[in-house]
Amino acid sequence: QEAPRKETKSVADTKAPEAPTVEAVKKAEPPKLSAGADGFTLQSASGDYRLQLRGYVHFDGRFFPGDEGALAIDNFLLRRVRPIFAGTVARNFEFQVMPDFGGGTAVLQDAYLDVRYSPKARVRVGKFKGPVGLERLQSATAISFVERAYPTALVPNRDVGVMIHGDLVGGVIAY
Repeated sequence: QEAPRKETKSVADTKAPEAPTVEAVKKAEPPKLSAGADGFTLQSASGDYRLQLRGYVHFDGRFFPGDEGALAIDNFLLRRVRPIFAGTVARNFEFQVMPDFGGGTAVLQDAYLDVRYSPKARVRVGKFKGPVGLERLQSATAISFVERAYPTALVPNRDVGVMIHGDLVGGVIAY
């Protein structure tokens, strides 16, 4: 008596995954590219992935036209030159990298990763502004005067570390 034969598939019999049809490609939403007050933004159609480029420049000019004795020095300097690269990866991870090229030096001001699964609980890791000092927390583009007040020098500027933070009661309470 002969044993039943098992059918075996050859490599030629297996089907390769099908390529998307032209209609499916036409229906897929393209990434969104925009330019506005928030800088240049490239974002996936779903919003899960986002890359943003923005920045600012602060300059200072000091000129003394009536200084006949040349006691003061006329100068022009770039105080802050800060390109900002920010983005979102897989909806739950946000990052920001902000170097500063002002004053003739290069300093990494911010470089952090935010893990956010809920507005109530977020974890930030990297170099960032600590949550102390109202004037320190404001961007240099939003302060009321040209210079910050002297008491601001008493609070830390930026630090490297880990911070757990969030908003409760719809943003009424922040920690």
